[in-house]
Order: sequence, then C-alpha cells, then structure tokens
Amino acid sequence: MLESLKLFCTDATAPYLGLFDFSIAPPLLLYSYIPILLLSLCIGIYVLFKDKFSNQSKLLFCLIISFSLFLINEIVLWVTAPVSIVMFSWQLALLLRFLILLSTVYFVYIFTKKATPTRTENIFLFVLSLPILLFLHTKLNTPFFNISYCEGENGPLWTYLYILEGAAILTFIFNSFYYTRKYLRQATEQNLATAYISVASLIFYSSFTLSQLYGEYLGVYEVNLYGPLGMLFFIFTICYVSVRYRLFSTKIAAPIALVFALWVLIFSLLFVHNIETIQLIVSITLVGLTIFGGALIRSIRREKNQREEIEQLASELERANVRLRQVDKLKSEFVSIASHQLRSPLTSISGYASLLREGTYGKLPEKMSEPVDRIEQSARLMAESIEDFLNVSRIESGNMKYHLSDFNLRSEVEHICDDTRPEALKKGLILLFRTDVTSKCIINADLGKVQQILHNLINNAIKYTPKGAITVFVRDNVARKSIFVEILDTGIGMNTETLHSIFQKFERGDTINTVNVKGTGLGLFVALKMAEAMSGTILAYSNGEGKGSRFVLELPLQM
Repeated sequence: MLESLKLFCTDATAPYLGLFDFSIAPPLLLYSYIPILLLSLCIGIYVLFKDKFSNQSKLLFCLIISFSLFLINEIVLWVTAPVSIVMFSWQLALLLRFLILLSTVYFVYIFTKKATPTRTENIFLFVLSLPILLFLHTKLNTPFFNISYCEGENGPLWTYLYILEGAAILTFIFNSFYYTRKYLRQATEQNLATAYISVASLIFYSSFTLSQLYGEYLGVYEVNLYGPLGMLFFIFTICYVSVRYRLFSTKIAAPIALVFALWVLIFSLLFVHNIETIQLIVSITLVGLTIFGGALIRSIRREKNQREEIEQLASELERANVRLRQVDKLKSEFVSIASHQLRSPLTSISGYASLLREGTYGKLPEKMSEPVDRIEQSARLMAESIEDFLNVSRIESGNMKYHLSDFNLRSEVEHICDDTRPEALKKGLILLFRTDVTSKCIINADLGKVQQILHNLINNAIKYTPKGAITVFVRDNVARKSIFVEILDTGIGMNTETLHSIFQKFERGDTINTVNVKGTGLGLFVALKMAEAMSGTILAYSNGEGKGSRFVLELPLQM
C-alpha cells in the first residue's frame, strides 16, 4: 500500500506533503471550485438553521453537501499525485454525481408540489438507485485505469447514469415551462417563486451535467471548470427569492451571500498569477455582481419603500386612534349626561302612572287600566335601558364603584328565583332552583352588582324561552375555590357566531326576532364586566339554534 502511494502520475512532482501538485491543475481551478464550494456550504447551513430544519431547507442542504463533496473530489482528481488516490476518486465520482441527481430531484419535487413523494415514488427512485449502489465498486464503473495519464475508462454504469441525468434534465425542462405558464396564467407571488426556483434548478443541473459530459466525451476536462457556475446562479436565485418572497424565512441571506461571495472571489485572486486569467476572473465577477447586485438592490429598495409606507400608515393609524378615543370619551360623556337627563322625567312618568293605578286621583275607569299598565311597563323598560347606558359609561370611564361584602350566594340566588318565578309563570314556563354544594357558599362581592347580574341572566332566559323550563343550578368546587350559578333554558339557543359575539356591546342573537324581544344589547356586556371586576367571569354555551342555552356565572368562593 505504501508503495502504491508513492506511484505518482507522470506529470506530477507532488511538492506539497508528498500528495498535492498544484502545478498540474488548470489556472481557473481554485477560482471556479473553491469560492462556489464555500459559498454553497455557508448558504446551505444558514438556510437550514434559519428555516428551522424544514423539508425544503434540509433537501437544499443535502443538495449542496452532495455538490460540495463532488467539487472536493474533482479538486482531488486535479491536484493529487498518487495514482491510488486518483483511482479511488475516479470511482467515487459516479456515486457523488448520482447523489447530486437524487437530491436535486427531491428538492425540486418537494418545492414545486409542496408535498413529499409518495411511497410508490420513493420505491421507484430506490429501484433506479440499486444498479449504482450494487455495482459501484465493480468494473462496470471503471473497467480500466491508465496510470500513465491518470485517467480511468468509464464503464456501462456511467452510461446508465447519463440516461438518468438526461431524463432528469427533460423533467426539469418540463417543470420550468409548466410553472412559468402557471405564473403567466395566475400571477401570484407563490407561482413566481416556484417558477424562479424551477428555472434555476434547470440551469444549475444542466450546466453542471452537460459540462461534465462534454469534458468526458471529448477529453477537454477544462470545460468542467465552468459547470459549477450554474450552482452560483442557483444559490443567488435562492437568496433573491428568499428576500423577495420570504421563501426560506431568511430575509438577510442574500446580502450575506453577496458580501461573502465577493470576499471569496477576491481572495481567490491571490492564487492566480497569470494576468490574462485574472482579467477573465474580474470580468466574470463584474457580470455576476451587476446581475445579482442589481436584483438585490431593487429588492431591498422595495422592502425599504414598503417599510416606510407601513410606518406612515402606523402613524396615521395612531392619530386616528387618538381621535377615536377622544370621540369615544365625548360619546360616553354625552350618553351619561343624556341618560341622567332622561331619568328625571321617566321617574315622574312611572310615579304618576303608579298613582293613577292605585286610585290616588280617584277611581280609575276600567278601560284606562290597560293603558296605564302599558305606560308603567314602558317607563320601567326605558329606565332599565337608561341604566344599561349609564353602566356602560361608568365601566368605560372607570367610574363604576364596587362595595364588597360577604354574603351567601346560594340564598341570594334562591330569593331571586322566587322573585322572578311569577314572571316565568305568566309565560307558561317552569322555573326550577337546584343546588349541589358542599361549602357555606360565602363570597366577597358587591351584593347589588351580583343581584343585577343574576336578574339579567334569569330574565334573559325567561325572555328567550317560548316554552319549556328554566333551571337555575348552584354548585361549588372547593378545590378551585369557585362557586358557579348555571342558568339552563330550553329556549331559542345560539349558533357558533352568536356565541363568540354575545358579550360584546350592542350584540344580540340572530334569532331574537323569532321571540319579538326588544333590548339594547348591553345587558350581557355589563354583566360580564361587572363579574370580571369581582374576579369572576360569565361563559355561554349552546348546542345550536333551537336547542337551548346555558350561562355560567363563576365567582371566587370564600368559605
């Protein structure tokens, strides 16, 4: 083995470590391979970690790793002097090229279809891979190696690889035309990004594969140095699409790639001593910088303009919000003043109607009883509406006062049920009171506010239940230190949309008109805000329209 390592290619002197001889390499080798290799690896690793190891980023990384290993193997073939190493690299080239083919196919498939290959497709690709995996180390790969020229002869396995590469190129061509036409028919950003990547994949793989085929068939291996430029185009396309369409969640990938690429390309000039070669390198660099730099500048300028527009809109929105808060404050003040002004005449109306009904001004004619009752009822409903408006105004202005004290919630609920049962009976409804408690049911809250909440919930159940029964159920959970009052009815129920909006201001159910009930739509909003202010909450449930409702008041339990 040691003797074989000392057997050098005839045109090599191996001055470095007894292995490498850069004098036999073409002038553009380092410039063509090293910068593209480093740039590809950095972008692949960056995208992989920034895109949180998504399927797309992992496959892009696999593609870049395969390509980078191939470039390293190519450098070994060019500059390594020992024949045994060159022979090994020559046989390894087939496997590395096939890995590039496989990873490119998978990447394009997942990116364009937004799905992983099916089990059948994976089995098909595995079957295609078997000949290369099984016969890589045999003479079907390299039947003969010329030690004098350090070149191997490609066997039938290479012909099989060429057929697969040709099929892949045709597939990529079809892909590019298909997604380009799809974008032209439906000009969305997603379609355009897919078209960009499809075309870039075609250019990358075609330039890489065709340059390799040209060099192998004509023996002009220097043309292989230009094949990897397709990867450069592919990488910059990835960066551009990442910035423009946020493809891989890597907004700063393109600027990093451009700066790093310029550094690597300029650094590579240190290893080139021929002035003609330097001029060629600078020309290629200028062309690439002009194309991709211009695209990047336009993309960054577009983002800058969008950011300025967003900042301007945010500023305008802030001014509008300030104005809305001022208007809302004025509205609340107006509602408060108007409500207070309305309460005095309503009190007089209710008072005189009550005096008339009681006969204070003489016996009331029988035919006047009903009009007076309606006047009194309308005044009472109007007073309740005004009270709702006043409560909303107090809540929004932060002026709602709460006087906390300890009391027995179970007893209060039972008293309220007794008070409201006659109203339920008038509608032909049954109002039931049930308990399942293990505590003393003592809470610390504002008694008046809790009574108002319970009256609101029970009266709503009565209003919106045409027939059936209403059950008021008190239960506790000592472990959670909570007590619950559930109001269950067999009424009109609520749909999902109504459940999500029922506690908002001026919101009323979609089926309210079926029971002809009037109201402000403020009662539940006020009740919820009051409950929350006392460290409680109110939840609403329903199985749908016509299937009844369940409201649950939860308050902290003291003992």
